[in-house]
Amino acid sequence: MEFLRRNRLLLSAASLLVCSLLLVSITIRQQPSRDPVGRLLLDALAPFQVVFSWFGRSAGHLWSNYVDVVDSGRDNEALQARVVALEGELLRVAELENENRRLGDLLSLRARLQGNAYGARVIARDPGPLSMMLTVDRGARDDVRRGMAAVTPQGVVGRVVEVSATVSRIVLLTDHNSGIDAMVQRSRARGVVQGGADDGACYMNYLHRDADVQVGDRVLTSGLDGIFPKGLVVGEVVEVGRRHRGLLQAAVIQPSVALDRLEEVLLVDPAAQPIEGAVSAPEESLPAATPAAMPAGGPPA
Repeated sequence: MEFLRRNRLLLSAASLLVCSLLLVSITIRQQPSRDPVGRLLLDALAPFQVVFSWFGRSAGHLWSNYVDVVDSGRDNEALQARVVALEGELLRVAELENENRRLGDLLSLRARLQGNAYGARVIARDPGPLSMMLTVDRGARDDVRRGMAAVTPQGVVGRVVEVSATVSRIVLLTDHNSGIDAMVQRSRARGVVQGGADDGACYMNYLHRDADVQVGDRVLTSGLDGIFPKGLVVGEVVEVGRRHRGLLQAAVIQPSVALDRLEEVLLVDPAAQPIEGAVSAPEESLPAATPAAMPAGGPPA
């Protein structure tokens, strides 16, 4: 009795554990069909379990789709930013290629001339319709002087008329103050190309009345004015007109250079001369000529 009294808690716990094990063993050995209450509970809870299971799967799918959409949105934004950056880089590379090609053409022209010649970049353009001048980023400190010719591989641009320390002003061949001693390449007929036409064309004045000049003829510098080297392309004849009286005729010339799109020019010393003959541009470099209307009474003398 003394033993039972001293170990009553331990014996009570052991007795309860043995009873629990017996109950579990009996429950396991019983067939499910002998538990009608359990079957009723299972049947009653089955619809709820189906609903809860469907909601669980739907919630999992929604969360997965949400995560995928968020990740896709981030990837899409990153790709769009990459596309914009690549497009900008492509434009920059294309612009550099165009600039390198133009500068390469200038260097090629420079190599065909003897004397001083300097590349210059156009930095300003006169907006007025009467004053046709350009400003370039070369001046007296770069040995640029008044009277130097401004040319491109496509032909004549004009001549330098004003020089400061860092910039120079060029009067275009289409300006009414311009004058270039020139000749027709095919017939060698000589005249003076002057500006003044309203549509960007020039006049070739002081042509002899019997001079052989036809539409489509190319006009080159003669080199006799002491400014432009011989053989540079001036333009193409688009119209020929004779006056009613006198010994002279005149022609309308379409310049070979797109003067409104110039970005770089070559400033050539008046003493420069071409190496091994003319330095004229090839036929394919000339723009398509557009006929210009000659005013009544002919071009100015």
